[in-house]
Amino acid sequence: QTYKIHEEPNVIDDHLLDIIGASFNFDHVKGLSEWLKNSVDAYRRAGTPDKDQAVFFRFADGKKNDATVECIDFNGMSSVDIEKALKRWGDPEASKRGKKNLKTFGGHGNGGKFYMRQMFAGSYFITYKDGLLNVFGFSENKKYGFAQDYRNKKVAPKEALKFAGLDKTYVPKHISEQVLSGKTGFTVVRGIGP
Repeated sequence: QTYKIHEEPNVIDDHLLDIIGASFNFDHVKGLSEWLKNSVDAYRRAGTPDKDQAVFFRFADGKKNDATVECIDFNGMSSVDIEKALKRWGDPEASKRGKKNLKTFGGHGNGGKFYMRQMFAGSYFITYKDGLLNVFGFSENKKYGFAQDYRNKKVAPKEALKFAGLDKTYVPKHISEQVLSGKTGFTVVRGIGP
C-alpha cells in the first residue's frame, strides 16, 4: 500500500544544537565577524547603497556577568523576519531570504546564532522596523524566544532609540534622523556576560 504522508516540521532536541555549536570553536573575533556579515547582508537585501551602510560594534566593560558586546546596524527586522528566517537553523538560503541572485556573505544562518548561544550568559536582538519593536534572544538555558511584552510592540522611534541605548551622541545625526523619520529601523545584537 501507499500512504499520503502529512508532513510535519522536524523536531530536534536542543542537545543537537549543543553538539553542533561546540564544533564552531568560537572566539570573539570569529563571532563578531559573523554578526558583521549578517548586518552587511541585511543592507544588501534592502538594496542600501554602500555609502549609506553603517555597522557599529559597541563594547561595555563590567563584571563578568554584565559586560556587553554589541553589533548595531540600521535596518531593522519585523517579527515575520524573525519567524521565517532568524529562527531557522541550517537554511542554505538564510542570508538571501528568497533573493536567489543576491550575493551575500552569509551561509546557513547558523554562525551568528551559535555565537550568541554559545559564547554569552544571555543574548538578544533589539530590533525596530515600521514602528514595531521586537526583542528576541536566548535565555540562560540557551533556548530562544521573544521577550515578554516585546513582540510587535508599537513604539515611537525616539522611544525605540532610547530603549536600545542608541539615543547617545555617538550615533551620527543623519542616521538617527533617518530612524526618527521612519525611513529606516535598527537592530542591536547584544551579548551579555561574554
